[in-house]
Amino acid sequence: MVIPGLIISVLLVGCALFCCGYFLLQGVINWRNIILFFSPALLMIFSIILEPKFNRMRVLVSKQLEKHTDAIDSLPDSHIGLWIALAAGLSLYIELMIIRLHSSYFQLFAYFKNVSLLSCFLGLGIGYARGSRRPLTTPLVLPFLTLQIVFMYVLRFSPIAEFLQNPISEQFAFGIEEAREISHIMIVYGFLVLIFAFNALCFIPLGHLASRLMMRRQKLVSYSWNLIGSLAGILLFSSISFMWAPPSIWILLAAIVSMAFLQKDIISLFPSVLAMIILLVFLSVPFRSDQFDLYSPYQILTLAFLKNQPLILKTSNTYYQRILDLSEDNVRRDERLQRWSDYYSLPYYFKPKPKDVLVVGSGTGNDVAAAIRDGAGEIDAVEIDPAILQFGKQLHPESPYQANNVNAIVNDARAFIRHTDKRYDLIVYGLLDSHILLSGRSGGIRLDSYVYTVEGFREARKKLKDGGVISLTFAVVRPELGRKLFLMLEEAFDGLNPIVYQTGYDSGYTFLAGEGLKKGILAQPPTFGEVTAMFSDTKIRADKSTDDWPFFYMPVKKYPFSYVMIILVLLAISTMYIRQLVPESGSRFSIPCFFLGAGFMLVETKGITELALVYGSTWVVISVVIVSILIMAFLANLLVMKIKNPSTLITYGLLFLSLIAGIGLTFANLNSFTPWLSRTIMPAVLTLPLFFSGFAFSTELRKSPSMAMALSSNLLGAMLGGFLEYNSMYFGFRSLYFFALIMYGFAFFGAMRAK
Repeated sequence: MVIPGLIISVLLVGCALFCCGYFLLQGVINWRNIILFFSPALLMIFSIILEPKFNRMRVLVSKQLEKHTDAIDSLPDSHIGLWIALAAGLSLYIELMIIRLHSSYFQLFAYFKNVSLLSCFLGLGIGYARGSRRPLTTPLVLPFLTLQIVFMYVLRFSPIAEFLQNPISEQFAFGIEEAREISHIMIVYGFLVLIFAFNALCFIPLGHLASRLMMRRQKLVSYSWNLIGSLAGILLFSSISFMWAPPSIWILLAAIVSMAFLQKDIISLFPSVLAMIILLVFLSVPFRSDQFDLYSPYQILTLAFLKNQPLILKTSNTYYQRILDLSEDNVRRDERLQRWSDYYSLPYYFKPKPKDVLVVGSGTGNDVAAAIRDGAGEIDAVEIDPAILQFGKQLHPESPYQANNVNAIVNDARAFIRHTDKRYDLIVYGLLDSHILLSGRSGGIRLDSYVYTVEGFREARKKLKDGGVISLTFAVVRPELGRKLFLMLEEAFDGLNPIVYQTGYDSGYTFLAGEGLKKGILAQPPTFGEVTAMFSDTKIRADKSTDDWPFFYMPVKKYPFSYVMIILVLLAISTMYIRQLVPESGSRFSIPCFFLGAGFMLVETKGITELALVYGSTWVVISVVIVSILIMAFLANLLVMKIKNPSTLITYGLLFLSLIAGIGLTFANLNSFTPWLSRTIMPAVLTLPLFFSGFAFSTELRKSPSMAMALSSNLLGAMLGGFLEYNSMYFGFRSLYFFALIMYGFAFFGAMRAK
């Protein structure tokens, strides 16, 4: 695959925007900034000067890639199904791996939640479309991935990393600060363009390999093996994530599987082996001696060791919490610790010595230790991340999790509150403000997506005893977020105004709500000022978060025009890539497969969000859901293989009926169902559209004159679905069903026209 000059130009433009933005932001002229500023131009000049040498090298590489293609084509037919499964599994495994790395190194990808996934889809889609072309470029996968990962790893520890925050005006609270300067926007958008464009190049060889192997078997049989491999890929990655394996293990497994396709040619194998050695050595070198990284199933956790300071825990390289010793002897010696101790003890001024306490988002145990110090009886401590909980058990100086009256529970806060039968005197919301996505295919679900909603607070209220109190502390960086919390708690408690105190700890404000507040306060909390009037001000505009619109960090419901800008840029890049690398795609493009891919992506997103609401936003739940989706597609494909001529009208009729049933379910009150009924009905109703969508796609795949183009069209259509998903930020997640109906409508008319 020769990379056209236009694609190289896109990479250089992204690099130029990134470098120029940093230069402008620094505002200092020095040699480092001058070199950084002109580096893209220098690269282009050197490429022109060295063009003859590049041409000779290109000829040598092309010859070697031709030999590799011959080796792949000579694989025995008797085992070709297994090779298809291996190629498909490798593609999905590396897709999940690179998405996880993106979000681990830079919190930015939690806000532009589909960029990583869509760049993978673009590369795979182009690769599938190139199925019959020569040569295969599998030997380039690991060197390309090495370049990308090393670049991001170095950047993570550079001064530029702090600027890779969210510049989006509609969600100003997402970043450390609101980015108004054009230089900051240039850095972020240049970085996104560069990563999107280069990452797509990494995945083209993977799609090309799978497509070429699939062409050697009957279409639906090949597709079955593809789904089996995809299933194996996600199971493998989920398994090593559950074991808290570091990226070096992820990458090593990817390299081992990749080299299975290169084993017949030592010359092709050498660059991949060298790239992996360089990458693994690079990742083993600590850039910071004062911090320790650990990869939990959800995120990268960093323990920072600062001189004469408490241990600091970071998530995705951003401050999360301190691990504090607030025991009586320690607090007596330090006035600052006394203020921090008062902050954690604030709920117990309103509910002294409660018999039953629930702490959700218990983290490393600061809130749990406070409950013990203030005489709580039984304490249920719920934390979704097992690694954070383990840090608390091993490192917290007060050992709160070892206390006999503490029950540590690994679960999603909303799911635990919904399904527990226990009632509490006090519910304390700990640190739940995570910016972490669950996975690349999770529909943008955040760990706290459904905790801060009106419905979530109503469910928590139902778990209070008579006279119970909810205490919620949050770092309110803008008044609008505080107003939003105030309004949601007010509605959840039928108009009873919460009381708000400014604590001064980590910009925190504590919101207290519940019937117990009516009985008065035993003592005025020390050092804290009541600021209820600040957030009861009707002049501050804020829209309440709901289960349909759970975007807590968006103060008001506003169409995300800032996202539209980057979407248009990425669409332009995608169009240019397709025209440059598969110019013949227009004549063989499958309209039904394209819109089926778009609809499937939208329904998958909506289905995952709904099931996460019922079962909890945990990695186990999301992994099981995605595995179930692949199994549904596999079963649909098997059924199409059994039925000779499925009716288009019946197929799409059942698809539309299942979508309508799903829409109806979104209006139902899940709390009115018994737990076993909601857990039975929800999966059945939400997966039916995916089954019929898979059935329709397999039918189109069998009819398509080009299996490669049908698969490619489906993946590129999934990109459209990913872009359309951003509309949920204004219209809510329920709207995804209506967008899916439109997409499936286009697929139906395309199928009827082709018929």
